[in-house]
Amino acid sequence: MEAISPERFQPFLQVCKGDTELALRLYAWDAEAARALHSPLRDLEVSLRNRIHRQLAGKFGQPDWWNLRRSEPNGYALGDIRRAEDQLADRRRPYGPSDIVAKLPFGFWVALLSTGGRGNYEMRYWYPALRHCFRGHGRDALYERFDRMRTLRNRIAHHERIEHRRLDQDFRTAVDLMRLVAPELAARHDKYSQVPAVLARKARVLSGDEEITL
Repeated sequence: MEAISPERFQPFLQVCKGDTELALRLYAWDAEAARALHSPLRDLEVSLRNRIHRQLAGKFGQPDWWNLRRSEPNGYALGDIRRAEDQLADRRRPYGPSDIVAKLPFGFWVALLSTGGRGNYEMRYWYPALRHCFRGHGRDALYERFDRMRTLRNRIAHHERIEHRRLDQDFRTAVDLMRLVAPELAARHDKYSQVPAVLARKARVLSGDEEITL
């Protein structure tokens, strides 16, 4: 218990009505679920960024499409790009657009599906290029679903609890979105993902009928 701060453990204890043993089991299962969900979320993030990057590089005719005035993203996104460039420059080795793409966070790519505020992403990215990646899907609904996955991904990355979410729906959303940008990867997660089994064993872990997986 010393490794878990009271502030971190309190939500689990509250859900379990003060039962410390049960809260510890829930805490451990929460970590197990996070590990399982990391795999589809990782593949969703990588496949989305690669799909968007390929589409915009093709549309604007150069791999560093963000450096063209007509395809420059808004100030927030430019900040992400400049930070990526600074990190790469610190390595004192040559780098190119693909290195910058790999450094950009999930939120950067999800935001390109938003309106972009003053960046007017609908006219800059969606209508001329990105809508062709997501035929039959409206931008608003698509952005909202990807943003839910970004929130879940960040909670897992920052070791925040996720047991209170509808994780079965989250998993289906992640795979369904992956199917739009990387169908073969989505099919693999449909067939081999550990997430359904982990979610199914929650009650047995909490009851003590199954051991906690570390």
